[in-house]
Amino acid sequence: MARGEGGYRWLMLTLGWLIYFSFGLINTAIAPLVAPIMGDLGLTYTQMGVIAGAWQLLYIFSAQPLGLAIDRLGAHRSLFLGAAVVSASSMLRFHATGFGDLFAYVALFGLGGPLISIGTSKLVSTWFSGEERGTASGINASGSAIGSMAALALTNSLVLPLTGGWRNVFQAYGVFGFSVALIWLVLGGRSPAAGLGPTEPSEHRRSGGAVRELLGHREIWLVVGIGVVFFLANHALQNWLPRMLELKGMSPADAGYATSLMALTGILGSLVVPRLAYRAASMRSTIAAVILLSGASILLIGAGGGPALLAGIASTGFFNRALLPVLMVALMEMPEVGAERMGTAGGLFFSVGEIGGFMGPFLMGYLKDLTGSFLAGILFLAVVTEASIIAAFFIRTEVRRNGLDHHGGSDAGKPQTDGPVN
Repeated sequence: MARGEGGYRWLMLTLGWLIYFSFGLINTAIAPLVAPIMGDLGLTYTQMGVIAGAWQLLYIFSAQPLGLAIDRLGAHRSLFLGAAVVSASSMLRFHATGFGDLFAYVALFGLGGPLISIGTSKLVSTWFSGEERGTASGINASGSAIGSMAALALTNSLVLPLTGGWRNVFQAYGVFGFSVALIWLVLGGRSPAAGLGPTEPSEHRRSGGAVRELLGHREIWLVVGIGVVFFLANHALQNWLPRMLELKGMSPADAGYATSLMALTGILGSLVVPRLAYRAASMRSTIAAVILLSGASILLIGAGGGPALLAGIASTGFFNRALLPVLMVALMEMPEVGAERMGTAGGLFFSVGEIGGFMGPFLMGYLKDLTGSFLAGILFLAVVTEASIIAAFFIRTEVRRNGLDHHGGSDAGKPQTDGPVN
């Protein structure tokens, strides 16, 4: 079966979606458990913020070499390894006794996470082309969002009471992740499609030439810069919003439900906005509009209460979560990247971007300890988000509509690469 024939590419996307779901589930599980973890281990808000950003800190150093490895290993082995490591990170948290070892167990997620987030993007860029890329990118991103929503909505209301403690919650989620990894191992490698197997790197790529070449393109750095701000705001809110709502008087279960609204609308944004980028055929205007509305929504969270607060949570989820798949599509559509170099480009994006992913939770916790309120952190996130719109105005990359390339020729069903994919 050639790549793109029949419906097999949608089965591959579904299997990748399940892995990204487990990524989101395990990644977000710590947020609704902040209060019992802090109480049990005697942690400050600053320490908890550092722990929440631990995996992003390791991600900074691991994403680029792992992105190169994904281009060589292929999606099958990369995604299995990623799911296994992420699940091990979750299960090890059962044994945490204090700040140091919990930090280490959460940091381990940063070795498996890049193999999943970059590997699933590699899968999409290999199997899909044209406008289908926007749809597939949105579906792929929704896996992490739905996993996050499940963690927020079900952890305190269902899983914690059933398992009897926060440690057992992480054990249960780890077992689920390992199960998904085994499903992928069995079913995800059956395709004879060219793009999913290991590729033989050229001498240029072995020497690191591909990385150096990508580093020289301004367009890539503009997307990466916006990614830093996206991760800063997203991880800060993802880790601290449940606690913020608890301090506003909500029960832990209600705070989880309310926060899951952000994940729910994020799913809609991830599905709708990347496709609109293809319809508009303007990546610059799409990214700028999403940034503008995302920053305004974050402000509403800080200023609002009651229905206004819920509206801010919902709109932040829709626009903030939609930004990631749009940025990934922007990378895929760059002629310097394509499917062959998506692992390398994705590694650069996540490696630099997760600097913001680490700083977000840490700064929110630090500002809470410093000022006694989360409001200063919210204002900071909103201002930095709006400032990133400057970078969007300089992006020139446009998208290909309905499978047509810039010259009007059909590229549907063809490998989106700069060269052959073995």
